[in-house]
Amino acid sequence: MQTGVLMRSCTRSGWRAFSVAVTAFVITFPTAACDLTSGPSRRDRADEASIDVTGESPVPLLLVTSKEWGITLDEETGEEQIVLSKADTAEIELPYQRTVALAPTYRILFRLTNPDADRDASIRMQVRMDGEVVYDRQATLRNASLQYSHAYH
Repeated sequence: MQTGVLMRSCTRSGWRAFSVAVTAFVITFPTAACDLTSGPSRRDRADEASIDVTGESPVPLLLVTSKEWGITLDEETGEEQIVLSKADTAEIELPYQRTVALAPTYRILFRLTNPDADRDASIRMQVRMDGEVVYDRQATLRNASLQYSHAYH
């Protein structure tokens, strides 16, 4: 009789271990599969973003670069707003070029601003993803900005 009790106890703990293993697999597999399909080797995802700014400006321009940002909804206006979690801000002279690796967030935001309220900057801002032009704008900025943002899902 004691043998039967021991076997039932072992069987129950065996099933319990098996259940835990299956649960861990079920939870881990979709995550691993997601990493496999959305990792940096995906061909529909760029590895780097480049910005080129040319033109003329009598004052230094400000360039904000961020890979950590999100979108929120302004409750008063109902408009979407970009919220930066972390960013680099640089004072730049023209011409200017920068390349940024997109991993691990696979997001990019470039915001170019002429902060001067009295003088115009005539600029061209061009953004490339893995060498392909995805944004190309010319503008005259006075206390204004141009912005490009993209996030892979």
